[in-house]
Amino acid sequence: MSREDDRSLRFYNEVLGLDHLHYGIWEGNEELTIANLKEAQLRYENFLISKLPSTAKKVLDVGCGTSAMTQRMLSMGLEVHGLSPDKTQKENFTQNLNVPFYHCLFEDFDSDERFDCMVMSESAQYIPFVQLFEKVRKHLNPGGHLMICDYFVLDHSEGVLAKSGHNLNQFKAESEQQRFKLIDERDITEETAKTLDMALLLAERILKAAEIFSEKPRQKHPILSKILFRLFRKKWDKINRDRDLIDSTAFKDQKRYLFLLYECQEQEG
Repeated sequence: MSREDDRSLRFYNEVLGLDHLHYGIWEGNEELTIANLKEAQLRYENFLISKLPSTAKKVLDVGCGTSAMTQRMLSMGLEVHGLSPDKTQKENFTQNLNVPFYHCLFEDFDSDERFDCMVMSESAQYIPFVQLFEKVRKHLNPGGHLMICDYFVLDHSEGVLAKSGHNLNQFKAESEQQRFKLIDERDITEETAKTLDMALLLAERILKAAEIFSEKPRQKHPILSKILFRLFRKKWDKINRDRDLIDSTAFKDQKRYLFLLYECQEQEG
């Protein structure tokens, strides 16, 4: 993750007060509010917890966010380790918990530890998928499980939306090639996409606030304002481009948000 990702995580957690950093599972016509976003995110966490295999006694939480999910699993009596390359996630994890934490990219993970289950909630998209399955196999106990909840790109996806997330067909083909049996799958695209509507609403409010608070300086110093606009034009252009990333209609057309549970099978030969 980049420094920009790190700042985003701090914004969601420290400014918006969100206990989770992932999408939420929304129900019906819930109003777009921070309170309902928190409920949707908790609903998402409850869903993942309900899907943990009964054999999962020792778990690796890959990309552990604010550590809320890890704390939940610990409260259930599971042995949980955390992993993330992100500085803020490391601080959250090590300050809140006294359990093993690996501060590294998953593809660089090297340990003698073996797990019954690995949980990847919106972290699989950052890991080259060939290395993902190879590394998971290396650190899973026989018959262990890989739980993924993330968005994937469809074949016809294009533009900025095509740049984030693994191609779904390629990912599934690689999982079969490396003998990971898909034992449970659920498409939650519709339920999660509303999180993007919430993100768009917040982005519009932040931009409106910036416009209001800069109104007087722009009136008093029009020439300086023009100079600053030129200097920050690239930043504003990026903000406008990023609006495409939080277009829920385009998201539902070009991506699929899926829950996938794999069982690691023995390799042939």
